[in-house]
Amino acid sequence: MRYIKRQSTNSRGLIGRGVHVTPTDKEVVLDSENVVLVPKGPTEKRPQFPRNGHLRYNTDVNEFEMYQDDAWRQMRFKEPNRDPGIIVQSLGLGNASETVFGPLNSQDPDYPVPVSAAHVLVFVENVYQIPNTNYSLVQNPAGKPPGWYLEFASPIDLDKPVTVLHNFDK
Repeated sequence: MRYIKRQSTNSRGLIGRGVHVTPTDKEVVLDSENVVLVPKGPTEKRPQFPRNGHLRYNTDVNEFEMYQDDAWRQMRFKEPNRDPGIIVQSLGLGNASETVFGPLNSQDPDYPVPVSAAHVLVFVENVYQIPNTNYSLVQNPAGKPPGWYLEFASPIDLDKPVTVLHNFDK
């Protein structure tokens, strides 16, 4: 009689050098007091066909990045004073007929647009504007270059400056 050996990883996991790796149907558990080394390399060596959820360390920019929503994005930590920091942007002067000002430029290529209108501070001259009451965020308004803009409920008075402060949500 001949016995057939089953070739598979046993369900107890893989053990070695103080690390216990347990593969299950839904996750891989790394039980260790040590570290995990994630894939790393320059931007040009990213996977050719990435999938949402991939994680790596980009050695060109010295940042962790992950593939999310079909794009590579830097992982963000809640650290104070992260570049580009708070940005003050002048959007020009009112002319008593224009209601759309922009485009917004937060100088952040990973997150160029605020989460909502409430995540920017907008001033006309020195008067704070109330989000979604005095203005709203609009994308690609007719007759303007592509981007995100402020659309005011009424025209801005002649020669009144429009100023935006960005990146409070970063």
